[in-house]
Amino acid sequence: MRGARCFAVGERRVVIVDARMARRRRTGAATYIHELQRALVAANPPDLDVRFVSGPPGLPRRNTLTTLGNLILDLAWQHLVLPLVARKHGASVIHAPFTWAPMWSPCPRVVTVQDLAFERVPDTFPPAFRRYARLFAKQSARCATRVITTSTSTARDLTALYGTPAERIRTIPIGVHADPAPSHAPREPFVLAVGEFEPRKRILELVAAHRTYFAAAPAVPTPCRLVLVGAGGRDEDAVRAAAGPECDMVGFVDTETLSDLYRRATLLVYPSSYEGFGLPILEAMAHGCPALIARNSSLPEVGGDAARYIETPTPAGIAQALTDALADRPALVARGEASRAYAAGFAWSRVADETLAVYREALRA
Repeated sequence: MRGARCFAVGERRVVIVDARMARRRRTGAATYIHELQRALVAANPPDLDVRFVSGPPGLPRRNTLTTLGNLILDLAWQHLVLPLVARKHGASVIHAPFTWAPMWSPCPRVVTVQDLAFERVPDTFPPAFRRYARLFAKQSARCATRVITTSTSTARDLTALYGTPAERIRTIPIGVHADPAPSHAPREPFVLAVGEFEPRKRILELVAAHRTYFAAAPAVPTPCRLVLVGAGGRDEDAVRAAAGPECDMVGFVDTETLSDLYRRATLLVYPSSYEGFGLPILEAMAHGCPALIARNSSLPEVGGDAARYIETPTPAGIAQALTDALADRPALVARGEASRAYAAGFAWSRVADETLAVYREALRA
């Protein structure tokens, strides 16, 4: 075939991974890209040369104009420049790890669909974003040789909503690192929430629920304050207005600070209405911090039997779940140790091995 390239026996095939979104977002998906890169470099496969490319940096997120500018940059990079970069590198596979793959490609595509939250909880997203996300996610799932999901929940969503054949989907749960400096010091009286202040994360409801719990909590054991790690999102102003003196907003923090908070917190609270995975749950568990989470989407897959569950995710229901969980602190400590053992089953080396296997499948297909 004209333009085809012949590969010698033993030659390493090039895989291009689009790492652009890891430079722009402080989210679980960005962590996924960073850690996948580290794990693939460590794996050093003899048959594949995996190269991460990032493209130009995004504009600071300040207003509608910068949002539009970033959209134009993203579209140009993903659908025009990235395929040309892949052709220049002689790539045999492109991996798009953030839900949207190039519309055209000189080689097979693999896409990781992080979640379909914009389909399952549409009211928590602006209409324009929903239309954009649906168009490109559906097209990406259709044109990709293989589709990776981080949970069986998202895999089911892809088949149910987009008709993606199950035989083209591979579910590879995200990994987590074991705590390098585990502490067995007594837990401190605060509960932790981690993430952007987007409506589907239910941070506003959590703040209201925590206020109810805190006002009625007995003096013994010491009532737990609420520490919010994160910023941004459509609910940020409302969260700041609602946060009372019993709530500490610390913004985004570096990895070491977040690990320290996981080691000290009595409980992680994660009431999100939908997640493709929910990485903070697993991170907390790896640090011996028990988790109280909503029972929906992928969250039971992540929390398993080690987590406690919020059955009614309203402010009143979350407040009651907090009250029940925090009433027995020794039981929470035991649950935290069980959580640490449970999280040990999620290793980044496994994620790398299974992702490399998907690249090889795409090459054969």
